[in-house]
Amino acid sequence: LIASSLVISACGTADSTPTPAADITIEIERPTRPDIPWDETPEHVRSTEECPEDLPVDGITPVSEPTVDLSRVAEIPEASALAFAPDGTAFVGTRPGAVFSWVEGSEPSVALDLTPFTSTERDQGLLGLTVNNGYLFVNRTDGDDDSVLEAYPLVDGVPVLSEGIELMRADQPSREHNGGDIVFGPDGHLYLTVGDGGGQGGVFVTGRQEAHAFGSLLRFAISFDPQPALRAAPDNPFVGSTPGSDYAWVWGMRHPYRFSFDSATGDLWIADVGQRCVEEVTVLPAGGAGGEHLGWNAFEGNLPFMDQPIAAHTPPTFSYGHRDGMCAVIGGHVYRGDALPDLVGKYVFGDFCSRALIAYDPATGALQEIERGTVSPVGFVIGADGSLYVIDIVAGIWRVEAA
Repeated sequence: LIASSLVISACGTADSTPTPAADITIEIERPTRPDIPWDETPEHVRSTEECPEDLPVDGITPVSEPTVDLSRVAEIPEASALAFAPDGTAFVGTRPGAVFSWVEGSEPSVALDLTPFTSTERDQGLLGLTVNNGYLFVNRTDGDDDSVLEAYPLVDGVPVLSEGIELMRADQPSREHNGGDIVFGPDGHLYLTVGDGGGQGGVFVTGRQEAHAFGSLLRFAISFDPQPALRAAPDNPFVGSTPGSDYAWVWGMRHPYRFSFDSATGDLWIADVGQRCVEEVTVLPAGGAGGEHLGWNAFEGNLPFMDQPIAAHTPPTFSYGHRDGMCAVIGGHVYRGDALPDLVGKYVFGDFCSRALIAYDPATGALQEIERGTVSPVGFVIGADGSLYVIDIVAGIWRVEAA
C-alpha cells in the first residue's frame, strides 16, 4: 500500500475492450524510466525518508460538531464516479466497472456492465464518468493496464454497449496514478487527467523539461459529427512539441485524481494526491493560456523533493500535511447552491484516509473540517439543482445537507 496514493485493495482481471478500437483512437505512449529496480531508484529512496517536522503547509481546523448533515440517497457499494444526464437521470459507476442508472427515490439498476473489461489492481478501475450531447463518457483501465476513454450513445436514456467508441488510450507503465477524472469545461473542451506513471517518487518525471501527457491535465477539442472524435485543442500550449504534449494543458502533477471548474467564475481547481508528506490544491484563474507546471517531482507541494531542475512552476494555492489521519486529497467543488449558505463560495473537498470533508475559504485562506467519519470520499459532484453530492467508495452516494 502506498500511503499517499488513493489505493483501495481489490483484484481482478479483464479483457481489453468490449468493442474493437475505432480508427479515431488517440494513442498516448508511455513514459520511460531508468532500467533499474524500483526500490533502488533515487526517487524511491527519497520517498521513504521521514517528513520534516516543520512542513510548509496550511493547518486544518478539526471538526468539533459537524456543520453539515449527510443523507445517503443511493446505496451502491464500490461507487467511484457519478454523472447527471440533462433529464435528471444519474449514472453511478463502480470501481469494478458496472454503471448504474438511478433516479432519486428509485432503486438503481445496472445500465452498462463493463466489469469483464475493467481492471481493478492498485489505483485502477472505472474512474470517471460524464454525459454530453447524448453520450455517456467513461474513463477506465482495461486488461492491458491501459487508461481508456470511451463514449457510449444513450438510446432512450440507456448506454448501448455494442456501439461504444474508443476515443483515447494511454499506455500506462504501472497500475498506479491513473488519474481518471473527465470534465467538459466552460470552453466546451473535454478535460481529462493522467497521473505521472506511478512508482514511488515520480521516477518517470524526474528532471523533465518538456511537457508530456503523463502527469498532466489533458485538453481535447471534440466533434460529434457523425460520432464523437477528439483532437488536441488548437490553442493548447504545447502543440507541435514532444509526443503526447499536444494534449497537455497543465503538467507537473503526481496523481491529479479530481478537478473541477467553478460554475460562477470558470476558475480551475486541481487536487493532486501527494507522495509522503503533503497534499495540494491549485487554483488557476479562468481565461489563462495553460502551460503551468505544478512542481512535481522537484516539489511536493511547497516542500522540495528531488534535487532536479524543472521548468518554472506554479506553487499550490494551499496544501496540508499528513497529520491527524490525512493522506490523500479528493478534489471537490466551489459550492454555489442555495441549501448550504455557510458554504457558498467555499471549496468543499475531502481526504480519503481521514474520511474528512473540508471547506476552504478563498477569502481568508482558512481550512475547516465540516464532517468526519461518515464517508470514504472518492469524488464530489454538483447536481442540476446545485446540490452537492459525495461519492463514497464504501456505501454509495450521499447528499450534503444543512445540519
